Amino acid sequence: MTLRKFSMWLAAAVLMAAGLTGRVSRTAADDSVHGDWSAKMTTWNGGACLDLEMERSTWGHHSQTGNTHKLSDFTGLDASIANAKDSPVHFELRRDAGTLSFDGRFHDGQGSGKFSFASSAEFVQGMKALGYSGLEQEQLFTFTVHDVSRQFVKDMQDLGYREVSTDDLIAFRIHGVSPEFTHDMLGLLPDKPSPEDLIAMRIHGVSPENTKEINDLLGKRLEVDQLVAFRIHGVSPDFVRAVRESVSKDVRAEDLVAMRIHGASPEFVKAMTSLMGRDLPVEQLVAFRIHGVSPEFTEAMQRLVSKDVSADELVAFRIHGVSPEFVRGMSDVGYTRISPDDLVAMRIHGVDAKFVKEVRDHGFKNPTIEDLIEMRIHGRYTRASM
Repeated sequence: MTLRKFSMWLAAAVLMAAGLTGRVSRTAADDSVHGDWSAKMTTWNGGACLDLEMERSTWGHHSQTGNTHKLSDFTGLDASIANAKDSPVHFELRRDAGTLSFDGRFHDGQGSGKFSFASSAEFVQGMKALGYSGLEQEQLFTFTVHDVSRQFVKDMQDLGYREVSTDDLIAFRIHGVSPEFTHDMLGLLPDKPSPEDLIAMRIHGVSPENTKEINDLLGKRLEVDQLVAFRIHGVSPDFVRAVRESVSKDVRAEDLVAMRIHGASPEFVKAMTSLMGRDLPVEQLVAFRIHGVSPEFTEAMQRLVSKDVSADELVAFRIHGVSPEFVRGMSDVGYTRISPDDLVAMRIHGVDAKFVKEVRDHGFKNPTIEDLIEMRIHGRYTRASM
């Protein structure tokens, strides 16, 4: 699954939930929207908020929706009323698409009661002029909950988003796709983003500020998928700056993502570059991390095998299990300074210190490495040359 498909799946899941919450209680006579509400006072960013839940049941179906609103969003409700010991309340959430009216009681910051919804005929007519005709009561209810206003729709249309579905309008509001965000991103991307792109960027926290800084560092405008991948894998401007200084000024976006996925940090790069005595390309750094070539492993193998052991040989050592312990074990039975190729061949064919002792117990006191490998290949204690 690609990053964009994953983001769209997540957005679709949210919209599905929104659709469920939009399945409002109706009577056959008046098509009204009504149900039960419960709420709790809370704070967010230092401001008073209301965690509000609405439940509806109709024709055997039950649905529930919850949102956190600023207390100032409501008319007829303030902190003193909500925090009273026992206070009857009537308050409203007035939005462009309609008004939600709440009746009930609050007690020490918690409340409950009944709610009803009335849509705005003026909104319906205004939306028709903007290209949205035949809006259903459920859609108007959801527009009210998420504050989809005529001004919001007009502002998005002015930015080039004229044929956006009602579901996308709701998703815009749920995920914070504002006209300001859209305007700023249009000036930073190589191409106009689709509605799905805008939603994906907001889901993953792509910001104009972060995008501008990364674009400036890399000298190009990154595409939406690249920006989303950066956010998913933690490719920050600081990380980009550090990699450009320690690896290459021409590092590619996909290289940066690969380095973050596999843990090739600037600290790792610095340590490995120092040990190897040269700059290392991204492919080798990633291969090191994939196969577990650490600075500690490298230092040990340089000491036990050769100071000039190559990057490819270090990777081969890890693939085939040539460990410092294996090299020391072979040294203990008299085989020192074995070449990298021989070390790998010995591990491939199962030649180790224990096998050497077995061979010597069978009368072969000083077999060569080639002899040992031949014996393991043929499964008998006999030199190939004999």
